[in-house]
Amino acid sequence: MKTAKLVRFAKFEKDEQGKVKKIIPGEFQIDDDPVPEIEDNEVLLKTLKLGVCGSDIQIYHGLHMAVTPDKLPRIMGHEVAAQVVALGKNVKDYKVGDKVTVEPQIYCGHCFPCMNGRFNVCEHLKVMGVHCDGFASEFYACDSKYLHPVPQNMDENLIALVEPLAVGVGACNRATRLKGGNVVVVGAGTIGNCIAQAAIGLGAGKVMVTDIVDDKLEYVKECGADFTYNTSKITLKDAVEEAFGVQKADVIIDAVANPYVFQTILDATRPSSEVIMTGNYKAPVTLDVPRIQRREVNLIGHMMYVRQDFQDAIQLLAEGKINTRKLISQHFDFYDYGKAFQFADEHPADYMKMIIDFDKL
Repeated sequence: MKTAKLVRFAKFEKDEQGKVKKIIPGEFQIDDDPVPEIEDNEVLLKTLKLGVCGSDIQIYHGLHMAVTPDKLPRIMGHEVAAQVVALGKNVKDYKVGDKVTVEPQIYCGHCFPCMNGRFNVCEHLKVMGVHCDGFASEFYACDSKYLHPVPQNMDENLIALVEPLAVGVGACNRATRLKGGNVVVVGAGTIGNCIAQAAIGLGAGKVMVTDIVDDKLEYVKECGADFTYNTSKITLKDAVEEAFGVQKADVIIDAVANPYVFQTILDATRPSSEVIMTGNYKAPVTLDVPRIQRREVNLIGHMMYVRQDFQDAIQLLAEGKINTRKLISQHFDFYDYGKAFQFADEHPADYMKMIIDFDKL
């Protein structure tokens, strides 16, 4: 039987019957499992590149609400560049050898959001690599409806960037005042950078980005941001007024998900500003509802992406509209998967997007 290499999060021990008897959170274990068999509507994918997401790091630290110890072990990974190596008999839109990426949302197709194309907020949503096993595996069986074709000459590293860029596109597409408007992105990490570049590509008038790490601000300035501010040196409210004057911000996109920062975002709004909440909040936030009501501030939740966001992200990358020069900051070999997470812990200000290379498998 042919086997495949994979990485499980949570080292574990098995009893004589092969059942897991002890789980050790915070550890990774490389295993050999049988290559998965595919159903009629599925394809067998070979993983080429895999991005490490902030949600992966949350899982690693036991901070992700959806991945509790009883759900472990888990194969993580959802930012993937892959190649089709086998087809189910009903799959007609792809052929063996095609390079693809995957929209990692498993949806029911029957609830109200699904029937209206908002699969990202399906009432029964599962995310590959979070609620079920993901792509830190040599091979993966995937329903073909979740695949997205990419230009076959696209660099594999860029294919792995489609998913985080789609988050940025999705955040921008949730706004109604973005085109021609003054846009503020709070946070210049990977997602914040992707949001800023997506906003530029989708027609924002002026884009301002804030962070507390100067290197990240310098990079997003290289990527086309009109204004950058270090909010450890100036308040967000003052920065918005300095950049945009009395017009202030039409749209503020929160890519940080910090309760204190969120209050500064509300301080920086003007009447009718839109606030898009993209960062992954882990706990409730206290809101000054009367102020929001009196100023008619529009709070808009945002969750990942819909299919059009993925397609827009692929197009932006294919057309060279995304500056990726520093977006990928480090590479790690598949066998050094755990070292990427150690690096993130030890050098939190020194990485953007870490890529796992599957070349040696």
